[in-house]
Amino acid sequence: MIKTKLIIFFLFFFNVFNIVQAAEKIVYVDIDFLLNQSVAGKLITKKLETQYKKNIEKFKITEKKLIDKEKKLISQKNILSQEVYKKKINDLNNEVKVFNEDRNNELKLLNEIKNKSTSMLIKVINPLIENYAKENTIDIILPKSNILIANNELEITDKILELLNEKIKEIIIK
Repeated sequence: MIKTKLIIFFLFFFNVFNIVQAAEKIVYVDIDFLLNQSVAGKLITKKLETQYKKNIEKFKITEKKLIDKEKKLISQKNILSQEVYKKKINDLNNEVKVFNEDRNNELKLLNEIKNKSTSMLIKVINPLIENYAKENTIDIILPKSNILIANNELEITDKILELLNEKIKEIIIK
């Protein structure tokens, strides 16, 4: 009888212990917030916006010159011979084509720089999150974008943001 009670006690004890041990610590983090609100992320955004504004101004000036050239050419239509007019129209069309290609290339370059700098920042964020998980015995860290509803106490974004701001101040954009 005592052996049976001891066996039941040990089985019960080990089952309760396993249930308690099975509870995993799960938290979530907002990666987009980290990318946009970290010191390095804000610098990346500021540099890209500055470059974008410079490009826009440069292209507005060129576009205005092309429009003025077109207006001048249209006003000379009756004065110029057909051959000369067609040649100048073709030249203008070629200039417009080059302008559009340059503008598209600049936008593509800015997107590439943004993607490259964002991936560099993510490469810095990932080890920080891994170390935080190890130090705080966290089993699973989920991205906030994949969570429908969760307790706010499970969010660790602010803690990771502090670590990120301490670790890195700037990402060099080339």
